[in-house]
Amino acid sequence: MYFQWLKKIVAAAAFLMVANAQAGLITDVETVNKTVGFGASKSWTHNILDQGFILGSAQTATLTIEFRDDKDPWYAPFETALVQIGLFDLQDGGLVLNPTVDWTGGLGLSSLVKLNADGTLFVQVTSVLGDFIIGKSTLSVVTKDAQVPEPGTMMLFGLGLLGLAAARRKTAV
Repeated sequence: MYFQWLKKIVAAAAFLMVANAQAGLITDVETVNKTVGFGASKSWTHNILDQGFILGSAQTATLTIEFRDDKDPWYAPFETALVQIGLFDLQDGGLVLNPTVDWTGGLGLSSLVKLNADGTLFVQVTSVLGDFIIGKSTLSVVTKDAQVPEPGTMMLFGLGLLGLAAARRKTAV
């Protein structure tokens, strides 16, 4: 019986440590749903402050933009879009040669610094050639680890559970 209690205590302590040690993930979705014609652009801003983001806690981030064709087939293979994230510094964004499939890109240093500073990310898509539809824009931010209890705290918790198990065992005898 004592061995069963010990297994339960170890399992509970391991679960608490694993649950607290995971990095956080914040996802922000902006529904753009706009057609961008030749030479035109569409811009929007992701704001993750309202989702519990703590300034300075972003470690990495990716942006996914849904593109759809506007059903104008004669120049579809040549359609080109310019995706600009934050400042145009060649770290973020890029040239999308066929904006009929989703685009995914990681944030460069300058955009990650800006995201950590104020919790916002500016995005602009410009049609270099052709026209297309922008669907949803999804920003996924991995934040620093959640607060992890110190090992001493976890040890005290485990000893407390052991004490409760021992007290229960004595009363059962």
